[in-house]
Amino acid sequence: MRIAIISDIHANLPALQAVFSQIDREKIDKTICLGDVVGYGPNPNDCMDLVRERCEVILMGNHDYACIYKPEMFFFNHFARQAIEYTLTIIKEKHLEFINGLPFRHSEDDLLFVHANPLRPEGWEYILSIDEAIYYFPKFSEQICFIGHSHLPTIFIKREKSGFSLLEQREISLENNCRYIINVGSVGQPRDGNPAASFGIVDLKKRDFEIVRVAYDIEETIARMEEAGLPAFLAQRLRTGK
Repeated sequence: MRIAIISDIHANLPALQAVFSQIDREKIDKTICLGDVVGYGPNPNDCMDLVRERCEVILMGNHDYACIYKPEMFFFNHFARQAIEYTLTIIKEKHLEFINGLPFRHSEDDLLFVHANPLRPEGWEYILSIDEAIYYFPKFSEQICFIGHSHLPTIFIKREKSGFSLLEQREISLENNCRYIINVGSVGQPRDGNPAASFGIVDLKKRDFEIVRVAYDIEETIARMEEAGLPAFLAQRLRTGK
């Protein structure tokens, strides 16, 4: 089975469409979304429609949660809060009802899927460093925990004998005696200096994983953001992927 894992779409429809086009070329059996379908971008309804149509599993992200629990947005910076306020002016009631029922975690085939971290997914704490990964490895029992949230594609590994490390490569073989925390990056707002959309593919038969990058029409998204009156900072950062 080949599973595509997407996260942090952030209402960026051109990026999401490009990613699903690539997923179609990859002969994927199942697609799982780790959350944050909305926020930051201009097309929350279109992205919700597409994710609901194409994904077998959809999890709750913190921007999704802020749409149904408004006090959450006060933890956001000024730009993120403005984007949620915009989202709430246009998002359809059916999508709010759907978001309200989203789970915070999903587990299958020795794989755990969450938006932020395996211990308290609803708390939204990040896993950014080796030290943080070391803390979270004992907090889940599955071999692999897939995350998003930071928008930074990252692979942490716990080897049985040689300890913990951060892998630089984007394609890895999954070893039976190792455990992994893998951040699949962001579809709609990458922050690793590469503006191309990011998602992951795990092949359970071949026992491998890869981070996939997909170019999309960034200027189209920026034009839509400008038309929607969203903060210029959020649009401009798409060009640099930061």
